[in-house]
Amino acid sequence: MIRTGLIKKLHGNIADVEIQRSTACGDNCASCGLCNGRTAIVKAANAAGAAEGDTVMIDMADKKVLGAAFLVYIVPLVLLVAGYFIGNALFKTELGGIITGFLLMLLSFLPIIFIDRRSRQRYLPKITGIVKAGA
Repeated sequence: MIRTGLIKKLHGNIADVEIQRSTACGDNCASCGLCNGRTAIVKAANAAGAAEGDTVMIDMADKKVLGAAFLVYIVPLVLLVAGYFIGNALFKTELGGIITGFLLMLLSFLPIIFIDRRSRQRYLPKITGIVKAGA
């Protein structure tokens, strides 16, 4: 996934880059009106040696984006559903299934937090080039 953004601030080798948010409506913003001018600040490794005010290209491997999304969204959902069925079978009540499902879902966030802290640098987008030097 390659995006263009503007470097707002540098923190050593890490840059805060302002990018336009992706739309869910296929860039037909008049149809939903939710994303007019919305931007996001992302942290990116400054591999190109860009300066504040530069317009840059940032890249993050699609595989890493999909892997992170799977870990954060799908794994807790699967454990919620599995926990419901396990708790329902163990306790023979729907309430037992609901409580077990939510407990397993909450427990799924512990390894996610650990993985995030341990490999945060690995998932950072990288600035791959300078499109336009700042003033």
